Parts: sequence; structure tokens; C-alpha cells
Amino acid sequence: MSDTVYESPKGTFELIRPGITPKQALKAWDAADEYLVSTISELPEAPEIAIINDQFGALGTCLNSQTAYWVSDSYCAHQALDKNLKANTLNPSLNQLNPLEDWPINPNVQTAAIRLPKNLSYLTFLLKKCHAKGISTIYISGMMKHLPKNILQFLQKFGDVSRLPFKKKSTVYQLNISKEINSPYPKSHTFNGIRLTTHANVFGRDKLDPGAAFLLEKINELPNAGHVADLCSGSGILGLAYLKKHPESRMHFFDESYMAVSSSQESSILNKALDNKFTWADGLNSCSEQFDLIICNPPFHEEHTVGDHIAKRLFKDAKDHLKTDGNLFVIANRHLGYHVSLKKFFNSVSSIASNGKFVLLKANG
Repeated sequence: MSDTVYESPKGTFELIRPGITPKQALKAWDAADEYLVSTISELPEAPEIAIINDQFGALGTCLNSQTAYWVSDSYCAHQALDKNLKANTLNPSLNQLNPLEDWPINPNVQTAAIRLPKNLSYLTFLLKKCHAKGISTIYISGMMKHLPKNILQFLQKFGDVSRLPFKKKSTVYQLNISKEINSPYPKSHTFNGIRLTTHANVFGRDKLDPGAAFLLEKINELPNAGHVADLCSGSGILGLAYLKKHPESRMHFFDESYMAVSSSQESSILNKALDNKFTWADGLNSCSEQFDLIICNPPFHEEHTVGDHIAKRLFKDAKDHLKTDGNLFVIANRHLGYHVSLKKFFNSVSSIASNGKFVLLKANG
């Protein structure tokens, strides 16, 4: 079976998953996408729909003719959709939105197709927004191995729920929203004297993650630098902690999550760190700047796929965007062995600090 050709009820499509390496046999869709496409395709009269949290553009491509608008927090997902629409000569002007935008209210759009997010906080936020925009019928698909144990009870808080039979280790839930939905996000926190605003899909949205906490303990190990990048900024906690120690520095926050970039920007205002930049992007690929220092707390998963392919791409980006005497500092789980990956791009890699779980690595040259 081809890793790129998907024969769906809506036709045959060439689907690309950007960012993978030749050694990774990863497709742009899975059985949960297939189930959701077939479920929507079988609905009478082909209703206009909203597509939400499409991972690599498969849903937006296959259901293009029915899609009123398409929503994702992920910059990479937006890129994937663009590539797949172009590869299949489909409407390139599909209305693409991020989750914090004001989605349109369209009386013809009362149905949404959602890929189950990794966290229920984000799902709650999305369901609340759907309800506010007049969408009452939601189809939510996911793989069995990724379903939260309490997903059925969770969805029942918002209305009537039915689950379709399992197929190829995936399923679809139909939720008819009839109850008010409340979401506590964005939230306000203070960690280590840093005030934060965190949105529903941000890593560390409810507490300070241990990796960031470890780096904050070692913040004095980072040199004073004029032009600094917080790569994979999340809530912005690391960049803001650095600015608290070095207020004369200029910080550029990067993340591929729109909610993360918004969290960093709103948190910067709270901490009166105003002369900074914020970019929603896949790493540093859209940036022409050179930095004296880059701080990176990289993810080691893409959706539910665990691997080092994202980190390697970020390390290469960092190498390409550091000044000659610039430094990259990486906080990572010890077991990931990132010092080996870093040596492929940098002449000098050293361990600055470590504990039982995390290591702080310095790379330059």
C-alpha cells in the first residue's frame, strides 16, 4: 500500500506529510481520519462543515468541497494543508483559521469534524467555541490507543453522545451539544516571579513543566547576550526568565502553536517586557535574523509520533541562525541522547548541568 495515495469515498488523493525523513514511513492520515471522512461522506445532503484539528491536511483535502472553514493551532498543519491542496489541484483559498480567531457564524454550518486533540482542555475549548458559533453536531475521531479512559463520560457532560463501532482500531463519537460548555482558559499563573497567561493547548498550561523548572534553576549558566531567541517558547516562561535577569536583551519568541505564541505575547505584556518579537512558525525557517543566543526546550513528539526528527530540524535551524560566536542551550530529557544529534551540527557540545531526568546542553561552533 502506498504511503501517499489515499483512496477515500470522496476520491483518490495524493497526501504529503511534510517534515518526515526518508527513513520514516509515516503517512499524512491514519484510520481515524479514514473513519471520519467516511462518516461525513455518508451524511445526507452533504452538509457544509467546519474541520478542526486536522493533523496533516488529510481531512481538509478529502472533504474540501464541503468545508466552510478549517481550524488548526498548528503552523505545521496549516503548511501541510497548503501542500496537499496544491498537490491535488484543489481550492487553495480554503478559509484557514487559528483557534483564537473569531470564527464565522454561518447558519449553514451546524456540523463539525474534529480529530481528537491530545488534551481534553483544548477539546473543551474547541467544543465551547463550536457551540458559540451555532455548531451543534460534532463528529470526533481518534485511535483506540489514544482515547482517554473517561472520554465517553467527558463528552456526556455536553450533550447526547453515541459511539460508532470500532474499525481498524479507531472510532468516531457523535456529540449533539445541548448543554452549556465552560472553559477556564486562558489561565493566569505566577511561576518563579514570572506572570503568565496560558491558553488551552499550550504545553505547561496548568503548571510549570519539570524541564523548564530545571532550566530556571540554572538560568545563571546562560551568558548575557544581546539578541536572543526562545525557540519552542510555549508560555514564554524561559525567555521571560532570561529577560528578568538580562532586561537589556532583546528576545524573539518562536512556536508552531498559535496559542503558545499568543501566550508568550500576553505574558510579556504582564511582565512589562515590551520590546520583543513573536513569530508563529515551524522553527526558524521563516526568520532572517542571526542570534547571539538561542534557548530551546524542544518537543520530542509530533502528535502521537515520538522521535528526534523535530529536534534535529530545530538544531539545524539554530546552527543556521546563530552568529559565529553564538551559543545554543538545549534543555532535554537525559534519555533522548540529544548530545549525539547536536554533534552532527556543532563542533562543540557540552553538558552544563544535569539531574536524574534532565540535562542542559550547550552547543556552539
